[in-house]
Amino acid sequence: MEGFFFVCVLLGIPAILGWMYKTNLAHQRYMKVLQLKAEMNARLLDKIGNEPGVLDVLKGEGQAKMFDVTLPEAGRVPAAYTRMLTAAQIGIVLLSAGLGFLYIRQFMVGNGDQEAMLVFGTMGVSLGVGALLSSAAAFVAAKAWQQNGQEA
Repeated sequence: MEGFFFVCVLLGIPAILGWMYKTNLAHQRYMKVLQLKAEMNARLLDKIGNEPGVLDVLKGEGQAKMFDVTLPEAGRVPAAYTRMLTAAQIGIVLLSAGLGFLYIRQFMVGNGDQEAMLVFGTMGVSLGVGALLSSAAAFVAAKAWQQNGQEA
């Protein structure tokens, strides 16, 4: 059990650090877009500050779009494909881990250790196969919806 804890820590710490780094980059990007939008709005208001029609524009729907901060969505993959890819990745990782546990089981000395590896291996294989089947089903459904003219 000590080895299992060591592997979890060995894999968990880099995963958490990677997630923190990715989140920090996304936050910095959002803050940069927010800063650029604020500077643009300040310049715009400085140039047209005393115009009589500006007040009417700010009272209408134009102000909502003028001061809205959104990140560009260039090159984004549709959500259905992202879900399929995520399910496929999780399935491959779980299947590999399950097969690894089943392989390692033969090298375990104690009977309890062999049973534990059998349980972890069986769970990993079954969850991995299930995630891969889920990914395949999502792929088939997305293709069927595309053929019917609906967006995935």
